Amino acid sequence: MENASSEDEGSLRDNSVDLNDGTLVDPHQLELEVTAQLAEPTTSATDPFTTSDEPKPNNTSPVEPFIGMEFESEEAAKLFYMAYASQVGFSVRISKSRRSRNDESIIMRRFVCSKEGFHLKKSGDLDEGKKKRKRATIREGCNAMIEVIQKYYGRWVVSKLVKEHTHIVEPPSRVRFVAPEEYAHADPYLGMEFSSHEAAQTFYYAYASRVGFDVRIRLSRRSTKDESFVMRRFVCTKEGFTPSEENGEDVAAGKKKRSRTPVREGCKAMFEVIRKDFDKWIVSKLVLDHTHELAIVPSKVHYIQSQSEVVVLSKARGEQLGMVGTGAKPAAYDNNIPIWNERKLTQNFSFSIDDTQKLLGYFKRMNGENNTFSYAYRVDNNNCLTHAFWADVRARGSYYYFGDAVTIDMDFKADLNMLPFVMLTGVNHHFQSVLFGCALLVDQSEESFVWLLENWVTAMGAHHPGSIKTMLDEAISSAVSRVFPETRHRFCLNDMLSKCDERLANIYSLYPSFEEEFKNAINTTESIEEFEFSWNSLLGNYDLGNNNWIQYLYNIREKWVPAFLKGTFAAEIVPDLKPESLREVLFKKYFNKKTPLPVFITLLDQAMIGWSERESLEDLASSFTKPILNFPSNLLKQVSEVYTRSVYNIFEREFVDSLGYYVEKIEDGLVSKFKVIKDDACASLCTSTARIVTYDFSDKRVRCSCGKFEECGILCRHILRVFLTVDVRTLPDFYVLKRWTKDAKSGFVLDEVLRFNNLYRDAVRFAREGSSSDEVFNLAQQHLQLAYAEVMNIKQRYG
Repeated sequence: MENASSEDEGSLRDNSVDLNDGTLVDPHQLELEVTAQLAEPTTSATDPFTTSDEPKPNNTSPVEPFIGMEFESEEAAKLFYMAYASQVGFSVRISKSRRSRNDESIIMRRFVCSKEGFHLKKSGDLDEGKKKRKRATIREGCNAMIEVIQKYYGRWVVSKLVKEHTHIVEPPSRVRFVAPEEYAHADPYLGMEFSSHEAAQTFYYAYASRVGFDVRIRLSRRSTKDESFVMRRFVCTKEGFTPSEENGEDVAAGKKKRSRTPVREGCKAMFEVIRKDFDKWIVSKLVLDHTHELAIVPSKVHYIQSQSEVVVLSKARGEQLGMVGTGAKPAAYDNNIPIWNERKLTQNFSFSIDDTQKLLGYFKRMNGENNTFSYAYRVDNNNCLTHAFWADVRARGSYYYFGDAVTIDMDFKADLNMLPFVMLTGVNHHFQSVLFGCALLVDQSEESFVWLLENWVTAMGAHHPGSIKTMLDEAISSAVSRVFPETRHRFCLNDMLSKCDERLANIYSLYPSFEEEFKNAINTTESIEEFEFSWNSLLGNYDLGNNNWIQYLYNIREKWVPAFLKGTFAAEIVPDLKPESLREVLFKKYFNKKTPLPVFITLLDQAMIGWSERESLEDLASSFTKPILNFPSNLLKQVSEVYTRSVYNIFEREFVDSLGYYVEKIEDGLVSKFKVIKDDACASLCTSTARIVTYDFSDKRVRCSCGKFEECGILCRHILRVFLTVDVRTLPDFYVLKRWTKDAKSGFVLDEVLRFNNLYRDAVRFAREGSSSDEVFNLAQQHLQLAYAEVMNIKQRYG
């Protein structure tokens, strides 16, 4: 007789919890270590399902789990425990899961030994007189388990651990590594034969991974004689339907059930193999058609554990990421191929219908609370999100005051693990980063960026920015040209130099002096003529006239070489002083593709509230405190009363540095010219650092060849040194930009937006303090209700 058993996982749900910090495990490094320790590819076998039965040496000790151990994701925790189990000698299954009440995302997983628990007798069937077949005993009450719980910002921490087993555990005698390339073009068919059910399982997982769906084990049968498998059925994870809770016993008993996110859609795809004579396994049932859309390119890695062997099915990570480790160089790094993006990484990412619905629900709720919240979105034929843009009242107010220079942050394009999240940012009057808008773009084509920029500028009142800075990218560059033809588009200089370091590495190594000369031609040339002369000299000295990358850089020089960008306002005050980046602080660390979208939105809102509060604190500090004057200067006293604290400190630094410069008048008259050079440079007869300052005595207008004021709105040390020479003791008003002053946000603007922004900030502070204890909460709620009633009365009274 044969025994049937169904394999599935249970599920519980609860609120999220927080744990202490532990040691973080890198899943990618762990994957490489597990592959190296557990598997060696076969090189001589012609049958992809045949491997040697010889024991392979294993001199490595398994990495022991411990309480507090941290992982980047639930998948990383599962991968680690399965690798650990395979080395110790037991199999793993999922015992329990817990979901959050807020967004139904999984926040707890418990992995147990496959022999955990006991098979329960079903008394109902015995009462009816039915004869039950003897079930093969495969569970023995083993207590070994590991439980991981999601911590803040998506990390997973080991909260419970039992290492001891109640049965004998032995390391596997065989290890099999199956490369997916061996299954590259094989499709299943009825009558297909395999040497074992593990070989069939491996094949179907490889086929599913290539086609674009996930697999689970639906049904198994074991022999009552020796408990060995005689049948295995593998199905698509969307097989069957999620049971309706309205018909359950809990509903009948009057219990309120939470809605479970539907994940099964009645897909019929399946693959069943049965054991025949001579230990051959044959495909007996097969359905290839799916009732849902398949993924375009699968990205999951499947680890399959059996009692005697481990099957590791994966793609080479280096090949996925476009990395090179064997000496071969991809075409993207060929110095003679001019391209926009050196690493064109395929995102292979899509949002689910559930994610789409939750995000749109968030948009509608925010717009309902305040109609100045702007958003736009697009979905594909399956109603899954492809484009989304949103901007709240804070973003719109910030853009009104500080939208003269905008940066489009697309760092996710260089990292496959990041969400396709785009930020439009700027710099406020405290030299802090501010957000002008957000977007999610699954498709990063030119049309997608055009859609984003058009919706964004509409939300910002159709006011075009003065300059836009982006990374080097063909799609976004074309989109900026189409939407903002009058806006000065520039590429990030650091990003360009970084790309040059990669593309010109062979030239750097071949000519040791080239790198310094190359970067001097870019960074130190004051005029276009100087740059052209230096560039042509480089090409001639190093015979680079036929290098396509060098020629490509020259063709786009007006968008990245500083000599061509003078006069373009960028709000970049000091080259080595950068405002704190929101992405560096939060996004790169936590917002990867495995972060649930509702969690992403929640964390983003919290981060934005924190940044808004930082700006408010600086507003208060600048308004009610004055910096200590270290020098008896009327000019410093003047600017200390108008500039914010951060900007004053930068101005004072320029003023102090100006004292170390020497001034020589080279042209006299109503409009005079001065050569300004550092004292030490003058002593060494070096004139390469000299700047030419032109001063008009009639209207006190001044201009420096360095172009600093035009680029950032703060006077340079060269002009300040000339002011001391010609006895200018106060700055003319036109050299004090309002955007750097304490009053930067004064004046008529979106009154409703600003009022809402101020009340919103105060309400958040009120809620934080008012929820600190039960007594404080009761008092806060009482006063809040009274205040709300008074506000509504006033609105009704005055219409």
